[in-house]
Amino acid sequence: MSDSSEKYDSFMEELNDLEKQVYVLAQNVEDIKSENQDLQEEVNQISKEREVLKLELEETQAQLKNFKSDGLNGLDSNLIDSEEREKLKNKIGDLISKIDYHLRS
Repeated sequence: MSDSSEKYDSFMEELNDLEKQVYVLAQNVEDIKSENQDLQEEVNQISKEREVLKLELEETQAQLKNFKSDGLNGLDSNLIDSEEREKLKNKIGDLISKIDYHLRS
């Protein structure tokens, strides 16, 4: 009987070990599900931000196109001195670069 008792004890130990492994795996699955949900929410938020940036870029490009086609609406182009004009060009270029960077990420 001691042989079957030993087998029974061994079987119970293995069963206990398996139960522990199943519990750990179940916890890992829950952790991964939670992390996956968080990442999915972050992806959705970034997608929304990307769409907003796309719209802003399209609007800015349309305004730039209108500005280029209309010029200064018939106003004297000397209203803005060349130094100020360069600063504005640089600022617009920087903004376009930032928007482009966000769209590509």
